[in-house]
Amino acid sequence: MHYILCKDTNWIKALKEEVSDNYTKEITTESGLALMKIPSEVNLAGGFLAFSTTTLINATELPEESISNQAKKVVELIAKKIPEGEKINCHVYSITHKYGILETGRAELLKEKVVKNLRKEKVFCLRKGFDRSLSFIQVLVLADRSIALSVLSVAEVKTYHSLISPYIGGFNNVEDDKKAPSRAFKKIVEAQEIMGRSITDGEVLIDLGACPGGWTYVARKRGAKVIAIDRSELREDLMADSKVVFLKTDAFKYVAEEEIDWAVSDIISTPDRVLELVENWVIGNNCKHFIFTIKFQGDENYKILSEFKKIEKKSEFKVILKQLNANKNEVTVMGSRKDI
Repeated sequence: MHYILCKDTNWIKALKEEVSDNYTKEITTESGLALMKIPSEVNLAGGFLAFSTTTLINATELPEESISNQAKKVVELIAKKIPEGEKINCHVYSITHKYGILETGRAELLKEKVVKNLRKEKVFCLRKGFDRSLSFIQVLVLADRSIALSVLSVAEVKTYHSLISPYIGGFNNVEDDKKAPSRAFKKIVEAQEIMGRSITDGEVLIDLGACPGGWTYVARKRGAKVIAIDRSELREDLMADSKVVFLKTDAFKYVAEEEIDWAVSDIISTPDRVLELVENWVIGNNCKHFIFTIKFQGDENYKILSEFKKIEKKSEFKVILKQLNANKNEVTVMGSRKDI
């Protein structure tokens, strides 16, 4: 089975409709859990699920028994696919009705035994972070203490790149920064982590619809030069920053005069207008990396996401389409050029 998780149970309906429209109507859900299952026969390769935080691809189901026995079976299955000497990403977590995603309790005890036993097989789990160049193991402890195990090889991590998450269970809460102009800064921080890319010192970033400056603020903290486009000015300290070029103009009509590393936008606009921006900057190949927020009012326009799912085939970019933890009634489309 494929196990598909979403941010919380409020998004089950939207996710179910997305899966039904794009993949299969054979969907199993459980009341009170932000989780659904679909048959492994459904081909998700190269696919997109905008309302999913993470997916366990081709998961093997193991029944409830002692933690030691479960750990032994998990390691046996991993060792069949992952060669000796490899480092891997390894996420072990529970999903609960009351608390959602948990790394503590049974999941923590299970992970300790899995990691220890994998060492004996000369397979080593990363202690921190997430590396998209490595294989990826997910162990999900379900409410009845049974287990779903997904083992993706390095090649499969690339194939399913938009469906997985560097966060355990897809859940994360970006640390607050009280100096940021707005809470929206969390979106661009989270997006970079999901992409496995970071804005770096000396790069040039264009912030389309920049006011009040949350995304510009993050880019400047990373050392980038920013071209900020908006009808309204940014916060005073950003306006005074010599590395911020503010242009009071239309974000939808602006044409860059220099090479742009990052095109980003959290602009308040309709999804079809955001699609125009993406077509210009991404399909037009006018940047190296991009992050754009797609904002919705209600659930009437979700079907336009099918157009964003076509971007990868139309462009030179590897694309991720995902609802961030920091998103509200929003989805984020992001990516980098394939040759980078």
